[in-house]
Amino acid sequence: MKSKVYCYHCMTYHHPETMRQMQTPRGKRWRCIRSIEAAQNHPDERDAFGERQSELNRAMARSSQEQRIFERRLQTLSC
Repeated sequence: MKSKVYCYHCMTYHHPETMRQMQTPRGKRWRCIRSIEAAQNHPDERDAFGERQSELNRAMARSSQEQRIFERRLQTLSC
């Protein structure tokens, strides 16, 4: 499996070929090309992209949490 790189903007992992290093006040960080291009759009489009990405992040976190809860319940039942 290829290793993935963490995008500080999306807060998710992407394949290295879809990433670029950006200079930030705290040093170099990886950012996906998709988020870089979205940031160059009109402010309304940029805000819409940010809202969609935030919703995706919330959904992924919620799904991950539900999976952990489910696994714990299975462990409890199997003991």
